Amino acid sequence: MGETKMLLYFDNLITNIPLIPGFYTELDAIRDSCKNYNTRDRYEITLYTLASYAELDWSEVIIVYEFGKDLIHKKNDFERFVKKLFPKAHLFYGRSDNQKKFQERVNFINKFDDEWIFYAGNNDHPFICPNFDILKKCLKKARELSKKWEFVSIVYSHFSETYNIARSGTAIHDLSALYKNSKILKENKNLIVSLFPKGWNSSIQIVNKKLLNRQIFSKNLGEKIIRRIDEIGEILEIQNQIIIIPKQPVCEHFDGYSHTKFYGFSISSSIVPPLFIPEGFFERKIKIRYGYNDYKEGWVNINPSNPRYIFEDKTGTDLKISIKDIPLFWGKRISKIDVNKKVDQNKLDLSANKNFELIKLPFKSKKDRDYFKHIIKYKLKRKIYGSKLSKPFYILYKKSKILKDIHEKINELIFSS
Repeated sequence: MGETKMLLYFDNLITNIPLIPGFYTELDAIRDSCKNYNTRDRYEITLYTLASYAELDWSEVIIVYEFGKDLIHKKNDFERFVKKLFPKAHLFYGRSDNQKKFQERVNFINKFDDEWIFYAGNNDHPFICPNFDILKKCLKKARELSKKWEFVSIVYSHFSETYNIARSGTAIHDLSALYKNSKILKENKNLIVSLFPKGWNSSIQIVNKKLLNRQIFSKNLGEKIIRRIDEIGEILEIQNQIIIIPKQPVCEHFDGYSHTKFYGFSISSSIVPPLFIPEGFFERKIKIRYGYNDYKEGWVNINPSNPRYIFEDKTGTDLKISIKDIPLFWGKRISKIDVNKKVDQNKLDLSANKNFELIKLPFKSKKDRDYFKHIIKYKLKRKIYGSKLSKPFYILYKKSKILKDIHEKINELIFSS
């Protein structure tokens, strides 16, 4: 696994209190609808994510963490769990939330020889690959390009979005001020090489050391609150950053992408669902049931030919992937696999491939007849919504629960279509 060797830099606050309540619009209904997709504690989600990272070959593991008041009692258990996963990990208590703290962490990272840093500024983006192949190919290309380009990174999560961010003629590219100047330099069957002339400071990237140092040290930000490197993007431009985009998901966001309906590139949960922690994961007793039309409680039901997920219909399934795409880190925790021998496995694979094509482009593009009408309509909505007339309302609604509820309804009415 030496081809995937890099340094893990995990820097997070762990709390059940959301930064933006109600941001994921469909999530509560999905979590309340069935057992497998039910709501999980953020502590459990963090452990799940770190367990997935333990599959990778890290040269060094740096875990910077802090617990909210609601979970501070978990501190000792967390440290024991981390030390079991990563016996040589460097643990620091106190999440980075300003430039000075980030500089301290990066100065520590600079002591090591690692060129590639897996920056995990989120605690809920588990590694879901079935193997290391795509990561090896992306790292090989990154090393090659870093000989020519100063700032190089690999984006590792939000697959449906990142697959399209540099692709002109897709809603996410054409509606975003950040992405619209990006372009694809080349691509092959495994990856996309893209140029971002003004950079992209995101916390879902594997970055080279030059880029990380540029992000953290090149501009004095004073005491400004910076919880993740994303927030530096509003202040600092990175000239000519090369971003490598895998053509297979590497990690994914646990809570899914239902928030995208407010941005003009809606990703439905019926196409890209949120993630869940399989029953029996921590006890190493996951049971997999593949290719059956009926649903069995206590198992992870996988059927790529089923048109519905279990949170949409009681006859639905948990996952619509091929059995070959089960996350690698589940492997040692699976106790039983029951494959339906009466179904055509080739047909299941074809269905899985069809589902994946939808995942690659789940929102509008120039292939749709009404694409340009959609773009104009969304831009007009956003212009009205961001006008001076609406600003006094924002000030008032922050102080009133009733107005907050009204604001959410307006959001739904304006941006849900």
